[in-house]
Amino acid sequence: MVKMLYFVAFWLSQIVSSIIFKYGGINPKFQWPALIIGNIIILSASWFLVQLFKNFPQPIVIAVCSGGTFLTVQLAMALWFKESLNWIQVLGCLVIVFGMAMITFGGKQSVTP
Repeated sequence: MVKMLYFVAFWLSQIVSSIIFKYGGINPKFQWPALIIGNIIILSASWFLVQLFKNFPQPIVIAVCSGGTFLTVQLAMALWFKESLNWIQVLGCLVIVFGMAMITFGGKQSVTP
């Protein structure tokens, strides 16, 4: 269970850094502080990623971290900055969730050409 918290911590660090980067982008006055602080937070995300690779198979880490980051950052940014998602974007998010589930729970059978 504790190992699963690495995924949550990874996503949270991605969300926080993305929000900081966005503020740096819309406020030129804060561009450099946002860049520095956001990248410090990204360093912590990298540490969590290393821990995930120690504890989970590589395909699962890549799928859940990449797809999960995209989903959580999209949703957090939409909520934080009060931007809505249209139905195509929501459908795209569902496709990503489906892909993450397929990779995570999809067995170890390999496809040979």
